[in-house]
Amino acid sequence: MLRRLLFVPLIIATLCCRNAVAQSSSDFCSSHAGTLYCLTPNLYANPIPDPFTAVLSTVGAQLGMVPLASPASGIIYEMDPALKLPKPTGTETFGPVMVERGETLGARKLFIAFTYQHFSFSSIDGVDLHHIPIVFQVCDQDNGQCAPIATTNRIDPTINQFAIFGTYGITNRIDVSVAIPIIDSQLEVAATSCTQPYCSTPIFSNQQHITFTPASLQGSATGLGDVVFRGKVQAWRGERFRLAGGVDIRFPSGDALNFQGTGTTGVRPFIAFSRSGFVAPHVNLAYQWNGDSIIGSSVPGTKGKLPDHFFYDAGVDLRATKRLTIAGDILGEYVYDALRLKRVVVTPPPTITVPVPVPVASVGISRGSYPTLEGTLGAKVNPWRQLLISGNVLLSFSHNGLRNNPVPLVGVSYTF
Repeated sequence: MLRRLLFVPLIIATLCCRNAVAQSSSDFCSSHAGTLYCLTPNLYANPIPDPFTAVLSTVGAQLGMVPLASPASGIIYEMDPALKLPKPTGTETFGPVMVERGETLGARKLFIAFTYQHFSFSSIDGVDLHHIPIVFQVCDQDNGQCAPIATTNRIDPTINQFAIFGTYGITNRIDVSVAIPIIDSQLEVAATSCTQPYCSTPIFSNQQHITFTPASLQGSATGLGDVVFRGKVQAWRGERFRLAGGVDIRFPSGDALNFQGTGTTGVRPFIAFSRSGFVAPHVNLAYQWNGDSIIGSSVPGTKGKLPDHFFYDAGVDLRATKRLTIAGDILGEYVYDALRLKRVVVTPPPTITVPVPVPVASVGISRGSYPTLEGTLGAKVNPWRQLLISGNVLLSFSHNGLRNNPVPLVGVSYTF
């Protein structure tokens, strides 16, 4: 349920027309000029508050948390009691791409992997990112006169994620991992059109007259993302069934204002249950705790709580041939108390040029919890020795939160 409404343009006139609000946004972005988060204040002339800030915060809080592939090895080892040497287990598949199974890597084995994913996005909470209506006030800062402008806008973020993974088996039942993402983030924002009769302001007392003009801006940044460390323990091992548990700790090494990270530490304990065989099902449960972040608030320069997440995933791996595994998963997620976007209808106050106000579409920001559902379909090929080549596509099945277009993944890994 939506609650704690934070921002609906034009509802509170004093919020729109006070210099103190504008100064806060201006001061923050003046000291963070060049970041993608502060790209949008330059799109319009003198809006109070900046119409994009709250919307971009809502998008940015989720851009910083795009998913990584699993650091689990596709080839699992165990110690041969006769030879006293590690050997591949009888596991018949190479495992899933995005989630976990109950096996660990094996004592003194090293797994290295590289993956690439491309993320583009179509909507957030059902609002089309290419058609975002925003009504805001343009003000004469000298005398406080304000007038509404009704706009349609586009936000087009893309993320290219390059990730390096390393996993080392300390014992047959314990392994540790690190994931190091490199993020290329790109953002284009545009004011595309206006809605009559709110395409221009009346003439202010200083003789200023502002008319909507289409405009666009774009920017990009490349850098280190949030590094994730993991410990995993196989808690129980039967003849076919495996149960493992572990914890991921995410460090805020990425630049949150360039949408390369979250800006806060995250802790994610998880359990993984799986069955080995030619048909190998698996189930994962996890909970992600997050702290306060600069992209967790709709007010520039202030921190807000990033939402916590509960994950519930299930899938199956199939051995198509000795060297080919097909993997599919359903990824469920429940997001708690997140910034959300909502379409609203507002009626601006009367002006000299529009004495009888006309209702127009806009958006508002609220906080609320919601479920999401995604699916993956992938494959792993073993062309030579312990080399694996992976391919995967991630699909969104829900319109809650930031909805991604199909996300392709390619990866290569080797176990030493």
